[in-house]
Amino acid sequence: MPSYRTIIKSTGLIASVQIVQIIFGLVRNKVVALLLGAKGFGIWGLYNTYIEMAIAFSTMGLDQSGVRQISKSEDSRTISKCIWVFRRTLVLASLFTSILSIVLSKTISKAIFNSEDYYIGVIIVSFVIFFNGISKGQIAILNGLRNLKGLAISQILGAIIGSTLCVSLVYLFGGEGIPFFLLSIGLTAAISTWWFVRRMNLNVVRPSNDEIRKELKQLFSLGLGFSLAGIVAALMTWLSRVFLAQHYDFNAVGIYQASWTISNLYIGMILTAMGVDFMPRIMKLLGKPKELNAVINEQIELGILISSIGVVSILVFSPLILKLLYSSEFTPGVNIIRWQVLGVGLRVVAFPFSYVVMAHNKPRTYVIIQTIFWVTDFLLLVLFSNLFGFDGLGVNYFFSYMLYLFMSFVASYRICKFTFSKLAKKISIISFMFIAFAWLVTQYAGKYSYMIGVLLIILVSLWISTYLKRYMNINIFQMVKSRIKNK
Repeated sequence: MPSYRTIIKSTGLIASVQIVQIIFGLVRNKVVALLLGAKGFGIWGLYNTYIEMAIAFSTMGLDQSGVRQISKSEDSRTISKCIWVFRRTLVLASLFTSILSIVLSKTISKAIFNSEDYYIGVIIVSFVIFFNGISKGQIAILNGLRNLKGLAISQILGAIIGSTLCVSLVYLFGGEGIPFFLLSIGLTAAISTWWFVRRMNLNVVRPSNDEIRKELKQLFSLGLGFSLAGIVAALMTWLSRVFLAQHYDFNAVGIYQASWTISNLYIGMILTAMGVDFMPRIMKLLGKPKELNAVINEQIELGILISSIGVVSILVFSPLILKLLYSSEFTPGVNIIRWQVLGVGLRVVAFPFSYVVMAHNKPRTYVIIQTIFWVTDFLLLVLFSNLFGFDGLGVNYFFSYMLYLFMSFVASYRICKFTFSKLAKKISIISFMFIAFAWLVTQYAGKYSYMIGVLLIILVSLWISTYLKRYMNINIFQMVKSRIKNK
């Protein structure tokens, strides 16, 4: 039986969390952009990139493999033992990385900012690494046990409190407050997620030494694959920001960071929301290729439908979005956004395939695909930047995702003989036709681009509504209306 409604319900819950996080994230970005300018935003981007790279190293992919192991376990005792090992391993690894970061703070500052002047900031954000490791562990537990309500509320509280603190810090201390701003977000996320896991009153059982070794082997076999992929992604992201800072300046880093944030805004929200429930569901279908194939297709069909309007809207209104969310200083990033969002559109199709690879415990395949993607993205960034200058930025993202989609599909076909359904093919073709037309409008319609864009968005909305009702038995307006009445 099709699971479109299940996907919509779980996606709707987590998407509401994402919306709150995005709103407060945009407020944070707006404050940083207005108070500190593109340069300050660029410095924030470099700090954040370093944190992401360090966290990828510290967590060793355990947060992702932990979701798999917890959701795979059938009985409560096995789950309890898994959580005991998983939680302690993640805390120790995060603590070790934080201490190492503090010890090497001057070296890290020199590598990131080409100066040791930022080493105090590196020491402060080293604590973020530890708190984010704790937070990721708690999120994995809530996700694996499918406590989506607790996961949603904890992240909403973290976003509200963390954003309030960080806005105050940046306002009071300016650029000097950036490390404390990042620290406040990490700390509140750790506290809020810990509280909701604690409320579940989990009966955590200490396993025997043999069971600990067995559990660690299972966690690390896939976790190290995730970790290596995450480290490569963070490293290439960091190298790209360093390249931009050296090839251009901190302003270019800030503009590129802002463009990347906007292009991934809506689609990132959709994919994060869908991904939370997708892994636990497909873990139950391993060894059932027909049912698995159907669920993957449903995920792709629904994902493309509800993401299309976001891609088209960002393409059309990117100049206004940049001014609204940041400032006019960031408008040179318009073309960057438009190329990047095309790549993000391809990511919607590819994301279920990466989950298939993870669920089937294929860490080597996962690492190879991710490494090729991120290395290609960085090399193309350098190439197009040298060929076309600033106008070449963003094109790399689109071509890299074309390659990523192809590799992910081939891997899924080899693992579970995946084939696209007729509906998935139909929705993909129509969606990409709308997106291509929107891109052409932004390039050649001139002063009429907004007017044509609005008409196009209306057409996309009608198409989405029609297909949801006809093929998936989902009346989106009726669902929204019933939810409002229930409240």
